[in-house]
Amino acid sequence: MRTSALVCAAVLLAGCGAKEPLHKGKADSYWREAVHDKDKTNHREAITALGALKDKEAVPTLIEALKDKDAGIQAKAAESLWSIGPEARAAVPALVPLLKDKTAGVRLNAAGALGQIGADAKTVIPALRGLLKDGDAYVRAQAATSLGKFGPESKASVPYLTDALKDRAKEVRTAAAYALAEIGPDAKAAIPALKQTVKEKDGDVRTAAAFALQAVKEGP
Repeated sequence: MRTSALVCAAVLLAGCGAKEPLHKGKADSYWREAVHDKDKTNHREAITALGALKDKEAVPTLIEALKDKDAGIQAKAAESLWSIGPEARAAVPALVPLLKDKTAGVRLNAAGALGQIGADAKTVIPALRGLLKDGDAYVRAQAATSLGKFGPESKASVPYLTDALKDRAKEVRTAAAYALAEIGPDAKAAIPALKQTVKEKDGDVRTAAAFALQAVKEGP
């Protein structure tokens, strides 16, 4: 027993007992190689794996994938950066232009990634606000959610989020209310609109609006 312990201690720096994180039974190092596979199915799976493993070392590779001509790969890369979060800050300049991509999935995942990563609000917040008028309801809802991630830094977005409380899609109205809640007391200008929203028939929207009213009046 003692000999075994001494052997393990001697090779500790070499990673005795250490295990690579796995995705679908395969190690991170496998997926880092697979991301260069010419087979698109394997390439996409590798991109997804790197996000699932929150591999911050893969950020440069994922940034390159954002430039791919295949919208599916772009969307997967943005989604993986979304999963990695703040450690993917270097991807922000490449993500912002994708908010205007012709594919809704790319726009949605880019918006989600930017909200989760956080960054220079002066650059990201105005770009996200533009998506509140997007033609896709899910993209609009994600834009609202991402704006809320910035909290009080997003206070200039209050008029836009207040307007989104009247959106035809309940997902957008709900997301806008929760975003206003995240902004907190700086969103007091939205109180009249939130009071109207609390009267809606849809329970999810009413709950979100009531939560926002309390957060705006009292703070988090």
